[in-house]
Amino acid sequence: MLAREHDQNIWKYAFASVAVTVSTLGFGRMSYGIIMPFMKENLAMSYKQAGMLATVVSIGYLLMVIFVGLLAAKFGAKKLVIFGTGLVSFGLCMLGFVAGYKWTLLAMLLLGIGTAFTYTPLITILVGWFPRKRGMLIGFLVSGMGLGTLISSTLIPFFTTWFGDMGWRYLWIFYGILSIVSIVIAMTILRDPPIPLLRKEQQKKSFWTKVYLNKRVLRVAVIYGIVGFAYLVPQSFLFSYILEVGLTKYQAGQIMAVSGTMAIFSGPLWGGVSDRIGRKAALLATLGIGAVSLIIPAVFPVYAGLIVSQLLWGMTIVGMLSLCQALSTEQVHPTYAPVALGYVTFFFAAGQLLGPGIGGWLIDHFQQIPLALIMCSVLLTLAFLLTIRMNKHAEDLDVTELEAKPSLTNFSIKETSAEKV
Repeated sequence: MLAREHDQNIWKYAFASVAVTVSTLGFGRMSYGIIMPFMKENLAMSYKQAGMLATVVSIGYLLMVIFVGLLAAKFGAKKLVIFGTGLVSFGLCMLGFVAGYKWTLLAMLLLGIGTAFTYTPLITILVGWFPRKRGMLIGFLVSGMGLGTLISSTLIPFFTTWFGDMGWRYLWIFYGILSIVSIVIAMTILRDPPIPLLRKEQQKKSFWTKVYLNKRVLRVAVIYGIVGFAYLVPQSFLFSYILEVGLTKYQAGQIMAVSGTMAIFSGPLWGGVSDRIGRKAALLATLGIGAVSLIIPAVFPVYAGLIVSQLLWGMTIVGMLSLCQALSTEQVHPTYAPVALGYVTFFFAAGQLLGPGIGGWLIDHFQQIPLALIMCSVLLTLAFLLTIRMNKHAEDLDVTELEAKPSLTNFSIKETSAEKV
């Protein structure tokens, strides 16, 4: 009913959500690996320190992601999106003026915290207003990461050429300004929907038995954690590796742009494929292709090999993320789906926390960036094997049945305070 009532606004909501995602996930998280080589040289950082900066972003995300659901219920999802994007904007601008490593750590922490305040509340808004079109809209949402990577890959060669050693600073500031524009867009378009909330009398034991101790959910959580560990390592260090093998920064930008371009379509692509062949089969395909793509740079460190690697990586990585999210909600009764999604996201954030730091240590210790890529390929192979053992989800109750028998869900509808469409 909500989707029918607000169909005319669906593309406005898609546009506003992508704008916010590009600013937060695209600029705030995915751009760091592309800008990092220039920051590393200018700030005289080691690879371990550079990896720790990416890890700090994940720490900020991990610290807040647990509380975001409660805060959204209390203050409204839109307010959190605005606040989170504001933090990201401030952190991006701050990176343009940092004079030392400690201030850089603080700015990256703000990026992580701000990202935690935006992504999940955005999903809440989209699913709340357009429940029957959630797949398409979440696909657009996830594509913001790829679009941000594409923009960064395109702009970094020009900024470093025009402004020399200061180019990376001006680029961060430029991203901060664009993020302020996305705040204005979100404030103008987004509204809080009626949000279904579990009643307080719901037994707490059920959460433990149905979600937290559910073996099917735990398996998805481990797989999602492995993906989280693996996906930031190439993003953080591959650009540096491309420069090390003798390619120019323009070629490096082109290679990374291939990944960003493919990532824009990856979520919607694999979402559609999974509707036809099943989530498990689609996830197996993305994990297998992704594992192979990370081996290619070590075996064929030439322009053509790196292009193929990033083509395959870009077309699968965002698909892995969206498929893991979808799988987590299918392992439980629909009543517990939001709880399961938040639970597995915690594992994903923990993986992000460990990945860049361990990857940076490995590179510093052995002086070999390909070793970090091979490590991620092995981990994705492990996730592939875990997925093979995954059974079909046990909960087969259809959404239409839930709508016909609302008493089954134990949901109460609460319209968030401030805004109604």
